[in-house]
Amino acid sequence: MSWSRVVATPQEARAAIAEPGDALDLRAPAALDAAWAALGFERLAPGELVRPLDLALADLAATRRLGERLAGGLRAGDLVVLSGPLGAGKTSLTQGLAVGLGAQGAVTSPTFVLARRHRGPLPLLHVDAYRVRDAGARALDLADLDLEDALEDGVVVVEWGEGLVEQLSPAVLSVALSRPDDDDEPGRTARVRVRGIRWSTLPGAAQR
Repeated sequence: MSWSRVVATPQEARAAIAEPGDALDLRAPAALDAAWAALGFERLAPGELVRPLDLALADLAATRRLGERLAGGLRAGDLVVLSGPLGAGKTSLTQGLAVGLGAQGAVTSPTFVLARRHRGPLPLLHVDAYRVRDAGARALDLADLDLEDALEDGVVVVEWGEGLVEQLSPAVLSVALSRPDDDDEPGRTARVRVRGIRWSTLPGAAQR
C-alpha cells in the first residue's frame, strides 16, 4: 500500500519503529517467527507480515487529511471500521475519506439516522453504530442497513463498529483514534490496521 514501509530484517524494523516517518504500517516479506512477533508483526498473507504504527495527528484537520490519504487505497468491497472515544475525530476522518473518494453531499455524524449514503465514483455508506452499541445490540441489529449490498459496489465506513461488523467483508481497514483529555493539548493519534489478503503488497497475492 502507498502508506506502507517495507523492512527486510528485524533490525531494520526496530529502526523504522523508532523513526516511522509518515508510514502507517510496516511490511516484511518474511514468515512469522519469534523475532518478528516480538516486534508486534502479524501475518497478513503467505510470505508477508504487517505491523501497524501510531501516527501523531496535530488536530482534526490532520485527521481529515489522513482520511483523504487512506481513500487513495480503497476500492469497492472495503469495510472501514472506526473506533475511539467521543471527539476523537471519527466523523472528521470520514469527511476526509469522502473528499478522497469524490463522494457527494456533506458528511456529518449520522447518529440520529444511523446511516447516510453518499453517491460518487465510489459510493460511500457512512454508518454510526453508537446507538446500536449503547443498546447492547449485536451485528444482526444492523441487518436492515443492507451493509453487504452496499459493499458490492462501494465502501462502507462504520463508526463505533469494532466487534460488530468485521465479519461482513474479507477486506477490513480499522482505524483506532485517540485524543487527549484537553483539546488544547497535543496527543491525537491514529493506528491503522488492515485485515485480509486484499491488502497484501505481494504481486498477485490479492488474486489468490
